[in-house]
Parts: sequence; C-alpha cells; structure tokens
Amino acid sequence: MDLTSCPECGAVAEVQWRHVLESTDGPVEHAQIRCTSQHWFFLPVSYLSRAGIPGRPGRPSVVSRCQG
Repeated sequence: MDLTSCPECGAVAEVQWRHVLESTDGPVEHAQIRCTSQHWFFLPVSYLSRAGIPGRPGRPSVVSRCQG
C-alpha cells in the first residue's frame, strides 16, 4: 500500500493507481489518490508527499480533481 497526504485536508491518502501520460516534455507519471475523508485527486506523482508525519501535510498544486 502506497500512502501519501491529501492535498486538500492533510489526511492520510492511498494511491489507488499510477499511470504514465505523455507530454511535450516527455512522459510524466500520474497517480489517483483517495483520502480517508473521501477526497479524490489525479496528479503527477512528483506532487505527492509521504504520509506518516503528523501535522505536516503536503499542499501540492492539483492538476484536476474528481469527486466520488
């Protein structure tokens, strides 16, 4: 299980899946994540932060957001 922090609320989030998308600068790996508060995000993996540091959630820029 790959864990990170939710960009919106800072809760623990699980990486649901990863996929490489092509871009003009070359391939970019993206991930879909879902947090314990049911927020869903699809963003480049370079924007993910590691979970497990209480009180220090990541606040990356979000490429797109899907609500589930």
